[in-house]
Parts: sequence; structure tokens; C-alpha cells
Amino acid sequence: MRKIRDLISPDKKVYIVLNNEKIREKFMADAEKEGITFSDGVLPTQRKAEDVMSLQKDGTICYLGWAGRICFKSMKENVLRIDYEKYTG
Repeated sequence: MRKIRDLISPDKKVYIVLNNEKIREKFMADAEKEGITFSDGVLPTQRKAEDVMSLQKDGTICYLGWAGRICFKSMKENVLRIDYEKYTG
């Protein structure tokens, strides 16, 4: 099974694309199983996922603000965009 932690990159921004509610719930549950939390220590299943989440270098996940959304849509270099449904499928 492919792991979320395998996507962490020290030199690239990593965005996880979650196209529907089912895959959002799966991502949050999988992240929790791997010991991934939000930066404030809250477990992933205690919050609702958005359509795109960021995977940080320290192994935490976070929501995107407006700057993150711009980066996700416009940056071409040093960015990984992972469709989680395809990644796990």
C-alpha cells in the first residue's frame, strides 16, 4: 500500500487533491493511521477535509489559505499535485 508519508518532499510543495467526500474521508483516516496530524496536534478525523490539502515537510497536513491556492494553481516548479484517489487506486 502506498503511504502518505512517502509523498513528503524536503524541496517541493506537496498538494493532495481530494475530489469528492468519500476520498476526503479516506485521506483523513489514512493520514491518522500513519500518525499524521495537523500542526496543532489535532487528529485528521476530527476536522473536515477540503478539496485540496497541503502536506508539510514536518509531516503535518494543513488547509490552504488564499496564497496556498494561488501557489497550487499557478506554480509550475517545485510543486507536486497528487490526486489521492489515483494515488491509492
